[in-house]
Amino acid sequence: MHTLLGIGATGSPLDEDGVLDIETNISLETTWHAMEDLVSMGLVRSIGISNYDIFLTRDCLAYSKIKPAVNQIETHPYFQRESLVKFCQKHGICVTAHTPLGGADANTKRFGTVSCLDDPILKGIAEKYKKTVAQIVLRWGIQRNTVVIPKTSKSERLKENFKVLEFELAKEDMDVIQAIDKNYRSNIQPAKFWGIDLYA
Repeated sequence: MHTLLGIGATGSPLDEDGVLDIETNISLETTWHAMEDLVSMGLVRSIGISNYDIFLTRDCLAYSKIKPAVNQIETHPYFQRESLVKFCQKHGICVTAHTPLGGADANTKRFGTVSCLDDPILKGIAEKYKKTVAQIVLRWGIQRNTVVIPKTSKSERLKENFKVLEFELAKEDMDVIQAIDKNYRSNIQPAKFWGIDLYA
């Protein structure tokens, strides 16, 4: 028996009747207080949340004795989530982008999604700064005060990623990037691999 991304206690998210198999006997609040106990015992320094929307974040703030240090979410130029980002920042919660490049090649292959790295507007900004589109997107994420965690196995890309600290985007270019938001989630598409639409 194993847990699949916290959904249930089996290898499938669906039970034998085809209904989503979600644990229902432990609340998020109970889990959060157990995490706070780990901080009190000195076993961890900080605790955070992941993929919480504004309402789940607000609820966590209401019942928490220790505020979440971070909310790790998908955010990139095509899925900017400005309201959530600003809400977290207003309440002192750091926002970490776990998919700052929009998933790029991997998500295109896995989910058939469109990558913001192919966007002509971003390509134009990259040409203006003589940078790669990925560098522009990472720099945009940093300048909006989010933490960006790009994933790569190529050493040349790692070096390229560090160079985003060597330049700054002008406000007008930040505004142009803000205008290309498509509210387009590229990372979590459970219908593609679990056979169920969690957002229906």
